[in-house]
Amino acid sequence: MTEACIECAENAGCVQLELEAVAENKTALALYRSVGFVEYGRNPKGFRSRVSGWQELVLMRLEL
Repeated sequence: MTEACIECAENAGCVQLELEAVAENKTALALYRSVGFVEYGRNPKGFRSRVSGWQELVLMRLEL
């Protein structure tokens, strides 16, 4: 499904995709890296969970 979304963005003329993922979500980060996304920054207080408090976000992008 991720690759289909990337293909759709390419067909629509997008030149870059960006996303954020919680740093502790290793599975998601591995998936995004496997399709070509690269990390370009981090936000240490990017998401506040009611259960675990502040969580770090990993900022990623894919140039198309």
